[in-house]
Formats: sequence, C-alpha cells, structure tokens
Amino acid sequence: MEEQTSRPSKHVCLTKRGALTITEDPEHEIFEALADKDVLTLVRGLSKEEARSPFPDGLFGLDNASTNAAIRKMKNAGLISSRRDGNDHVYFLNKPRFKDLIIFLNGLIE
Repeated sequence: MEEQTSRPSKHVCLTKRGALTITEDPEHEIFEALADKDVLTLVRGLSKEEARSPFPDGLFGLDNASTNAAIRKMKNAGLISSRRDGNDHVYFLNKPRFKDLIIFLNGLIE
C-alpha cells in the first residue's frame, strides 16, 4: 500500500515572507488597496469571519482569480495575515494595520 504524502493546499502564502518593508507613505498603500472593490469585499467578509485555504470557488462571492488578486493586494498593503493550520492557511485581517489607518484618519479631523 502506498503512503500518501500530505501536501499544503494551493493559496497565496503569507507566512513565508521576508522582513516587512517600511514605505515612505504607508497610508497611500492602504488607500490604494482599499480602492479595489474586490479588496473591500474581502475586508468586509474577513471582518466577520476568518477564511481557510484552499478556496477554489473564491471567497465572499468572488471567484478564485479575483480572490487571489485581492489577497495579493491586501498582502502588499499589510492588510491581511495568515497562520498555518495543518496543510491549510487561515486568513484574517491585520487589525493593527487598520488601527494605524484609524489613527491617521482621526489625526485629520482633530
């Protein structure tokens, strides 16, 4: 009998990343990502529940390609994080990054 090997699911990997890069304008990165309607769809969905890979049918009404593209944009802006759970990754919002955005916006109206 052949032994089956356990393989990680296909997904946009967020756990194998290098050092975070600090940009000169982090708010611009966040606003640029949030200007994408698919990113906003994921933000709304992930604010209510975490998502487990793989997602061949996409997430929150988006197809697979749109989901992966939105996750990449969110990753580049630091808006999403993930953790390993067996062969899967669990995706969730990077809440400290959103708190930084709130601080920025509050600074504009005070």
